[in-house]
Amino acid sequence: MKILIIQENGRHNANRHFRECFCLQRGFQKLGIESTVWGLGHENFNSSLNFNDYDLIINLENYGNGWEPNLSNVKSKKLLWSIDSHVRGETPFLNEYSRGKYDLLLHSTKDFVNEKFKTWFPNAFDDTLIFPIETEKKYDVGFCGSLLNRQNYISLLYNEFNFKYDNFVIGDKMVEAINSYKVHWNRNLSNDINYRNFETIGCGVPLVTNYNYQYDELGFVDGENVIFYRNDIEMINSIKTLLNNQEMINNISKNSIELSKKHTYFERSKLVLEIYRNLN
Repeated sequence: MKILIIQENGRHNANRHFRECFCLQRGFQKLGIESTVWGLGHENFNSSLNFNDYDLIINLENYGNGWEPNLSNVKSKKLLWSIDSHVRGETPFLNEYSRGKYDLLLHSTKDFVNEKFKTWFPNAFDDTLIFPIETEKKYDVGFCGSLLNRQNYISLLYNEFNFKYDNFVIGDKMVEAINSYKVHWNRNLSNDINYRNFETIGCGVPLVTNYNYQYDELGFVDGENVIFYRNDIEMINSIKTLLNNQEMINNISKNSIELSKKHTYFERSKLVLEIYRNLN
């Protein structure tokens, strides 16, 4: 079986190897399946490809700069994976789905799954890059990510805790940062379940995040492998309770590592193959 993964190359050297296309490629490699990564910025971008040479083409989360090929006449099975419809809206992906005559549109956010687009394909993490590191827990609470809509929450955390905000810390440094927290705080941007959730449990660091119904089907259980909050007061009190109970921290850490095994790119690669088989 031959798979082509289409995605623009990463724009930052520090985390280029964390790009979804390479993570999926490593997942397929574990399964003994050949896959090629191609797109703007990759060394092979100017090489001529015969798209029909591939059994499956996966187009995932490109920026819409006009370089993406029109696959409408390609006979291979074709999947389009939308990762950030919660930010950009559905329209760009629906347009590309129609233009390229894709077989299936995969959404990482369950809210966008409907009768026509029935497949939920959640985010994941690469366990070859993200894992627990033996390091000093320098901070009671940390947040590694972009500010966006989180300013008020971060101010609260600074006032209440020994808190560290790691802004635009990416790649291997991100993994080091997450491992330096006793607790990793998160707030999803919208109705998504962002990568930070999976990266955190992959590091075995207790995750404190705002509740979303999608967590239930993903195996996140409040008090067992995650701590959920629904408002500011609950957020602060939950973190205080956690920090005052080392046994609870240890249990959530252990259970989160166990949960993370279900959310690796290796597991998502197996899901892709299942989807492919169902298309035939």
